[in-house]
Amino acid sequence: MSLCLTHKGFPQDFTRSDLLTLLEQQGKAAGLSLTDIKVLKHYILKVRTDDFKTGRICAVWQKLPAVAHELDLNERSVTRAENKLIAAGWLLKTNAPKSRRDGNRDKGSNQRIVWAAGINLQPLIDTKVSELQQLAQARHEAKLELTKLRTETKRLFAEIRSLRISEALERALSILPFGRLSRIRSVEQLHKVITSFSSLLSFFQKQVVEKPVEDMQLEQTKPPSQTDKMSARSNTIQKTLSPKSRRSTVRISFRQCVESAHPDMLENMRILGGYSQANFIEAANLFRRELHISDELWKRASHRLSRLTTATLVSIIYRNHQLPSNHKAHVRNGSACLETLICKAFSDPQLLTRLLFKNLETGKA
Repeated sequence: MSLCLTHKGFPQDFTRSDLLTLLEQQGKAAGLSLTDIKVLKHYILKVRTDDFKTGRICAVWQKLPAVAHELDLNERSVTRAENKLIAAGWLLKTNAPKSRRDGNRDKGSNQRIVWAAGINLQPLIDTKVSELQQLAQARHEAKLELTKLRTETKRLFAEIRSLRISEALERALSILPFGRLSRIRSVEQLHKVITSFSSLLSFFQKQVVEKPVEDMQLEQTKPPSQTDKMSARSNTIQKTLSPKSRRSTVRISFRQCVESAHPDMLENMRILGGYSQANFIEAANLFRRELHISDELWKRASHRLSRLTTATLVSIIYRNHQLPSNHKAHVRNGSACLETLICKAFSDPQLLTRLLFKNLETGKA
């Protein structure tokens, strides 16, 4: 192999410092190990600045033991790294007789290398610099695309949540668990999530959102104070039923429902957007899974008792489920408890009134 390989020089406005930064940032993405990068940077730093000028030889003929000593590596590790870099087209090795590393510089003022037997950086300068720049540009564009897709995903998730439809939110959370994007680093995965969210949003936007029978126009932004407890009882009355209306529908005070709710329920309402009636129903619908209340049972209870009444019962069951197991009000089987309440309320409409008074006033089952 020739002992005087020259190179074409760096691109315009590109320096040795830029090359070291590129290797630090893009080396792993280019397939280099930490040892490879360490050895490569060592040789780049050993070359004189003038050796990077166009048409010159850029080489290092430092002995292998000296290289290993300065890098705090053993000679075998340095040799493996050199062989890998040579095979991958990052470096060239030029040999003198008996594989000795040696070189010679011009005695004139420019001190350019006349010949060198050792490690030559010609392929790094002529080929790999441009490849590293292209890799850095591609990764930067991919990062921007990832940020754009994450923003779009957040927007779609917020729109789905704003629909105030429990089923829509449940499906969205099944597509994107906990609504977290931090674990998704693939553009392809984000495209799939966005496609699913778009279809989900389009589907539910066409649906007619059923309003609860006992709809109360409340616009609370924070949990109610204790001073309103006395008014809650007077506002809790049995609804007069027509023959075609739902049986066992009870008008209750939403304020008192929130006051008696478990802290987990309040926290979930806050995450959903505020302490509103729609978020109360949505939070109860999400928590019922922990109580092993099936979709069928939830729908049947909502049909017979109304959504707010069902959500209130689930809130009470969940609160009592969190009590110690030896507590007299502890609920072991949430599904069986709700099933029993539905049956009893259907045969005795006054039962729910008594049950809700007892739980919402005293906080006990």
